Amino acid sequence: MIYKSCKYIQNGIAFRHDAVTICNKLSGTKRYEDFNLPYEKGFYERFIEVRDKAIENCKKGILPHEGCQSCPYVEEKDWDDDTRFKEIEITHWTHCNCGCVYCAMLPVTHGKITRFSQNNPDIVLLPYIKRMLKEDRIHPDAFFSITGGECTVLKEFPAMMKLLLGNKNAKYGFCLQSNGIKYEKLFSKAINSDRRTSIVISIDAGSREMFKLIKRVDKYNDVINNFKRYLKDTKYNKDRIISKYIILPNINDSKEEIDKWIETSKKIGLKTLQPSIEFCSQVVKPGEYKDSQSELYYYMKEQIVANGFNIVTCDFIESIVKNRSYDITKKS
Repeated sequence: MIYKSCKYIQNGIAFRHDAVTICNKLSGTKRYEDFNLPYEKGFYERFIEVRDKAIENCKKGILPHEGCQSCPYVEEKDWDDDTRFKEIEITHWTHCNCGCVYCAMLPVTHGKITRFSQNNPDIVLLPYIKRMLKEDRIHPDAFFSITGGECTVLKEFPAMMKLLLGNKNAKYGFCLQSNGIKYEKLFSKAINSDRRTSIVISIDAGSREMFKLIKRVDKYNDVINNFKRYLKDTKYNKDRIISKYIILPNINDSKEEIDKWIETSKKIGLKTLQPSIEFCSQVVKPGEYKDSQSELYYYMKEQIVANGFNIVTCDFIESIVKNRSYDITKKS
């Protein structure tokens, strides 16, 4: 049936720190409040109801949120009737082992580097992943985006990954985003199992001093060594081990530091780099876009290619840079 919708409405579920939601994207600074269901008794059943209703409304020509009207992810096409989850995000932010100065959760953590849970019990997702599998609600070709806080320090992460990687009836892809401080052998196993899978480590610096300033922990050498371990332990798809650099205004926004990052990446033996700009804190408190971010972003892209690396970019970052606005719903 042809109608306007998006892959998140049709097949998405996102586990955030405060709620489970259909769409974890931004519509300017507005949240999709009807989709945000707190982790209370019966939230999973309620989520299924809300999602199914949203799909039915789309079929009637009614998009579920005013922000959908201009969202670049919305498209009119012949949508598949299979509404099993294909886009699964785990970004519940309950634990971390560093304190990035740009973290979107600073208003909640009050600057703390250690575990937090916003005065609520820890969010435990493994039982729901098991239930979704049992009810055949996860598509065999699903893609998981797993962030954290820091996913490598989540207690249930190893069991969750082993469960998903051990499903012989499926071929899942993963985007595993990490700060790289703690080594996780399951990352390499995931990359070896599916070409779509990547490890994205936000190092954001080309020197130990800059890393300490941004991450507020002295673990730069650990990250460098873990890059090397991932390269050694990954038999296939080594180009899917990605180093990311986020430009932070008035902190690491210099060509010199970017050049150091690129040179270090070359020495490590990495094949793929990802340029980015500071965006996380804008989720909480949107600010005025700085033109210097665009200039350095384009400089990074040029240098990455010039030095023979593969380059990975995010569509919404590209949109922000091109439009010089944090509203990702503005169409380029």
